[in-house]
Amino acid sequence: MSASPRKNVALKGIERIDHYIDSLDPGITLHVREKRPRGKKKFEDQATLLIVHGRMAPGPVAYDLPVPGYSWMDYIASRGFDVFALSIRGFGESTWPQEMLTSPRGKPPAVPGNVAVRDIKAAVDFICEQRGVNKLSILGRSWGTTTSPAYAADNMKRVNKLVLYAPYYAYDNPARAKQMEDPKKPGEFDARRGAWSWCTEKDVHHRWWGHIPGDAHHKWREPRVFKTYFRELLRYDTQGARRKTPAFRLANGSLADLYDRARNIPLYDAGKITCPVLLIRGDQDGASADPEAWGLYRALCNSRGKRYVIINDGTHFMELEKRRMELLSEVQLFLEG
Repeated sequence: MSASPRKNVALKGIERIDHYIDSLDPGITLHVREKRPRGKKKFEDQATLLIVHGRMAPGPVAYDLPVPGYSWMDYIASRGFDVFALSIRGFGESTWPQEMLTSPRGKPPAVPGNVAVRDIKAAVDFICEQRGVNKLSILGRSWGTTTSPAYAADNMKRVNKLVLYAPYYAYDNPARAKQMEDPKKPGEFDARRGAWSWCTEKDVHHRWWGHIPGDAHHKWREPRVFKTYFRELLRYDTQGARRKTPAFRLANGSLADLYDRARNIPLYDAGKITCPVLLIRGDQDGASADPEAWGLYRALCNSRGKRYVIINDGTHFMELEKRRMELLSEVQLFLEG
């Protein structure tokens, strides 16, 4: 698989390389950020990790936020890992499909899960070829807990371990499905949502905190982290940044996936996954529901060494909160065990 010239940056004993690789589809280039200990020359299956983002943020924003102490990639690389963060097409510096560049009206949801799975496959193949490894581990968060195991289910020979943070899975939730359904066409996704949606700072704030009652949770985060997070999201959508109310574009494919999940239609067969799997979530996560996670745990009937961990006082964005080290250390313990 070909890749364009790479940018090399040394940070605190950690080397950063930004790869721009071919996808499996013509005209689509994928951005894959790599971080590893500077001078690392020995690469092993057990210490190679691909991380896959969710609905909102591309890889560098989700996992490499430029706030001291808040880069999950730096933490993983500091433990001796070679870690790669993929940006699915339509996110960050990866190619945006044409439907993301024009009016969203009258177009099907852009970048659904089955398309994202193709980008994950391209990234895994690239990493294994470049680093001479046979397999690697994968960490997905939020929507990435739908796309990552969907890839793994059909490519077990390539996957060492699987981490699903803020896990999603299919279960019956009629109320949630109705929110995404065409009121005039029961059983069909609401096509009026179009290919993509604008997402404002208010929307991001609500996504992070809106589902939690009371005020105590506001003490769990630093205001500078949220400000940097939104600023970085805007950086990848210059057109949206110039709007009267700044916003960035979000592909609606993940909403179509949500609609199917809420009708108990999974994207993949969890029974095909045989590697060890960690399910981990915060107890204040209003997006990843406990019934979904337990349903997935039971569906992973052939996983060797599966586990489910719940951390208290953590939201859907626990990796960017003050108690993030509890999450990061639990994940690392699983990966290194």
